[in-house]
Amino acid sequence: MTTALSVEKLSKSFGGVNALRDLSFEVAGSEIVGLIGPNGSGKSTTVNTLAGVFPASSGTIRLAGTAIQNKPQHRRVAMGLARTFQTASVFPELSVRQQIALACEPTLSAHPVGSIFGFGGARSDQLAIQDRVDDILDLTGLSALAESEVGTISAAQQRFLMVATTLAAQPKVVLLDEPAAGMISQERDALCDLIVAIGKRGIAVLVIEHHMALIMRVCHRIVVLNFGAKIAEGSPEEIRNDQAVIDAYLGEAV
Repeated sequence: MTTALSVEKLSKSFGGVNALRDLSFEVAGSEIVGLIGPNGSGKSTTVNTLAGVFPASSGTIRLAGTAIQNKPQHRRVAMGLARTFQTASVFPELSVRQQIALACEPTLSAHPVGSIFGFGGARSDQLAIQDRVDDILDLTGLSALAESEVGTISAAQQRFLMVATTLAAQPKVVLLDEPAAGMISQERDALCDLIVAIGKRGIAVLVIEHHMALIMRVCHRIVVLNFGAKIAEGSPEEIRNDQAVIDAYLGEAV
């Protein structure tokens, strides 16, 4: 299976604090990998360094074989690395459909002026975006809310919309940063189904989440951090029975 994301000896320091230390792992295409650990273990720093919010202090990040650790955030997105945030980023006055369509714009082939006046490749772009938005609405279970204003839908629905806007950029790798925060059981079940469906489309997924039932259900492999370093990596079964993980994070076998 082709490696979609490769992290090699990634380190990040803030002054004299080593937030990440020689972190290495891979995510293959179609694979769902969980990143877990106690608060302060380095999970958020990992996501922000992968996405380009923070520059890496050392190490290499490869996307489909190409080193991206020195590239700005927008170039990483254009190359196929997309992320969600812990807090939903939405435009409350737009419809659900409009927000997803807006997220498609960086992939347009036509000049923005052409998109406005409908010449050149703009018309074909518009049709392709309509089809893409309809597909994403269906995938994320948001079709019934397509014309609703984003500000009127529930917090959980806004989190599904955040995943939808991430998919609009046609990524190779998706970083999901605590996507289940605030969700009830039924909503988490739907989110699990969505994450699995994303993987089945050939998109690699790295999911950071505190809800262990979700991690154990959807992930093929799990990487465990503590104090900025990887302390374990393996299948859900291996991780749930790893004594170092139990001591550092789980507290008891799950």
